[in-house]
Amino acid sequence: MNKKKKPFLGMPTPLGYVPGLGRGATGFTTQSDIGPARDANDPVDDRHAPPGKRTVGDQMKKSQAAHDDDEDLNDTNYDEFNGHAGSLFSSGPYEKDDEEADAIYAALDERMDERRKERREQREKEEIEKYRMECPKIQQQFSDLKRKLAEVTKEEWLSIPEVGDTRNKRQRNPRYEKLTPVPDIFFAKDWRDSYILPLPANSIWRS
Repeated sequence: MNKKKKPFLGMPTPLGYVPGLGRGATGFTTQSDIGPARDANDPVDDRHAPPGKRTVGDQMKKSQAAHDDDEDLNDTNYDEFNGHAGSLFSSGPYEKDDEEADAIYAALDERMDERRKERREQREKEEIEKYRMECPKIQQQFSDLKRKLAEVTKEEWLSIPEVGDTRNKRQRNPRYEKLTPVPDIFFAKDWRDSYILPLPANSIWRS
């Protein structure tokens, strides 16, 4: 019995085809599947891409949307004082007039910063002087007394009393030596060693 041959057998596999992709299967790609290299500007033939990326038009729309997102110039991004947070002319060409205008603005900013710097330094200097007047250092508090020391005579120096004992309480009041009574056995032993009996007259040790 001869079975009817399927019409797709023997035909080349479509580009980007993955068997079983519709039922959740995943495949892998080899160098032979990729084929020859293509230029980056060539349209992408991604027929099995997810929705929104199927055609070149979809990809162009997405690129344009991303570019529009970079330049968020709606009312929510507008400040009454500073204007738009983004640059209105970031996508335009940078010409010589723009360079000259930037140089002028930079010079003005530098000049204004110098003026503010002078006033800022003057204000900081005044604040430091005011703080030192309100909270002087200990050296400044005794400066007048140090100058008066030059007027002290030799007799006045000698009449200055000596400084007392500056040691702490533990050093000033040392512990008393503890005495432990000696047992009587030591006295008995000492008495026994020091007691010498007289030798008899006929002792061989007596000369």
